[in-house]
Amino acid sequence: MKTKSIAFIAMGAAIIAALGIVPGIQLGGSGVPITLQSMAIMAIGGLLGARRGFLSVVVFLLLVAAGAPLLSGGRGGWSVFVGPSAGYLFSWPFAAFLIGYSIDKIRVFPVFATALLSSVLFGIGFVYLMGSLGLMITMKTPFLAALAQNVVFLPGDAIKAVAASLFISKMANVPFVKERQRRHAA
Repeated sequence: MKTKSIAFIAMGAAIIAALGIVPGIQLGGSGVPITLQSMAIMAIGGLLGARRGFLSVVVFLLLVAAGAPLLSGGRGGWSVFVGPSAGYLFSWPFAAFLIGYSIDKIRVFPVFATALLSSVLFGIGFVYLMGSLGLMITMKTPFLAALAQNVVFLPGDAIKAVAASLFISKMANVPFVKERQRRHAA
């Protein structure tokens, strides 16, 4: 792996960690907070691409697993991977990958539209699906009841998807993003 890729992966993990400084907001009884880190997942996937975005989130989650208090509210350690947030956390690397992959492959729409569609489908839809499965397992809740608990997150996540998509579209002309897109277009 090139030094530049390692630096971008580390930068992505650092951005996710930095957004964990903002405390999460607890709504509902699921024990899953509203955080800005989900916006970082969308932005990192779109900005760094599928592979680098995936690896950035994996590095971040490995640091959390090692005990670093990088999740909102200063949470970290193995316990977060068996609690109510587990399904959401496990979905993050794949959401970043899918967002980056779709932005690189779908060329018929402007970058903002593709980023928004990808963020909604994968950064919200896929994450909610996997998070609901996690809630179903950890909280012993029926799947539809677990899925319904995501409704409270939807307005904020829609705003985060728009913000991440604006960021991705504004960064589309940055040299390293253009270089990555050129490689995937070939």
